[in-house]
Amino acid sequence: MTYQAREIPDNFVAKWQETTNVMADIFEVPAGLIMRVLPEQIEVLVSSHSAGNPYEASEKAKLNTGLYCETVMASRKLLQVPNALEDAHWKSNPDVALNMISYLGVPLLWPDNEVFGTICVLDSKTRKFQAKYVDLMWEIKKSIEADFKVIQQQERLVDSNTELRLAIESQRSDAMKLAQTNEELNAALATLKKMQGELLRSEKMAALGALVAGVSHELNTPIGNSLMAASTLQSHAAEFSADLLKGVTRGRMHEFVEAINQGAELLMRSLAHAAELVGSFKQVAVDQSSMKRRTFYLDTTIAEILIALGPSIRKSGLTVERNIPAGITMDSYPGALGQVLSNLIDNALVHAYAGRAQGRIIISAESDGDDQLRLSVRDEGVGISESNLSRVFDPFFTTRLGQGGSGLGLHIAYNLVHTALRGNIAVDSSPDHGACFTLTLPRVAPAGA
Repeated sequence: MTYQAREIPDNFVAKWQETTNVMADIFEVPAGLIMRVLPEQIEVLVSSHSAGNPYEASEKAKLNTGLYCETVMASRKLLQVPNALEDAHWKSNPDVALNMISYLGVPLLWPDNEVFGTICVLDSKTRKFQAKYVDLMWEIKKSIEADFKVIQQQERLVDSNTELRLAIESQRSDAMKLAQTNEELNAALATLKKMQGELLRSEKMAALGALVAGVSHELNTPIGNSLMAASTLQSHAAEFSADLLKGVTRGRMHEFVEAINQGAELLMRSLAHAAELVGSFKQVAVDQSSMKRRTFYLDTTIAEILIALGPSIRKSGLTVERNIPAGITMDSYPGALGQVLSNLIDNALVHAYAGRAQGRIIISAESDGDDQLRLSVRDEGVGISESNLSRVFDPFFTTRLGQGGSGLGLHIAYNLVHTALRGNIAVDSSPDHGACFTLTLPRVAPAGA
């Protein structure tokens, strides 16, 4: 049988030393012992301090040599040998060589029923121990085995404390790692916000650049017509001046006046158109670059925005219809509103009618009580799939990756609606049934917006 050594705290060894001393005195024997089994050995853990005791603490002996205690541990029963010299089975055991011819011992067991060793007394003369001594031996056994339970509980407590300490250290380490991770995430978030701000500014400047290019192209026609009319008037004036030296007829005079009237009319019409374009562009550009708050009429502001977007709208072949009641005023940020509408219209031009030569975009508005209004931008295009519907406002989400789509247009619109205009934006769509973006906006932006 193989046994496993179990360590005993010093305070219990000291307690058992006193018990063993008293036991040897009561039993009137030279040797009272508590033995501990080791792998392939047995050790004297406690030896009584009595006269004539041949055993010393920490002394070890090999197993499988016929020791009294070895039989007790194997049988787990009490063993009493009155005189080994008179017993053929025991007369050759190693303890006889120490003149220990009588023996009384019982096994000591851990709470898990594993053998710890024995408690025993030995004498150099014949002893037949009375029942009261045997009973006392069993009581001492119970006391020591009760100590085993305490030792085991203390071991478990130590283990629990060790596990708790390790858990606390692990939590502390995890907390430090979490704090470090949070710092890294905060740094990454700050970098991301900075990049996002730069991208938003870049997108905004790109929109203004497209607006400038579109209006410049649009101004070419009225300015060209004005130049042609001015040149024609100049030519007519030179010819009439030459005719004056020769003398002019009434018919020639009427012809000259008619030409002057036609040229002036064309010039005035062209310059008025140019002035309208410049005025619309100026207002939209100022609004979008400064994002200043002011009071404005919704229908007028949207008309100005559409004039500025006219070139790109006409180039697409689409038409934009307005259904904006007159007289709706707002005290808000027309620049932010213009940027939102520009992005929504541009989104429809790029995505809703991709590959189509014709189509409509309908902009509608209606009051929602005295304090709010609903503004919708609806198209009749290809619509948005259900899987993409919840992602259209996410930054960098685009279905035209690598085809000119930045994935920021609708994200910018979403941010402007929520942060500058202090409203909400929602989208409703299904494949092949177009998309409708609905803005719910306060007519008077909250203070501090």
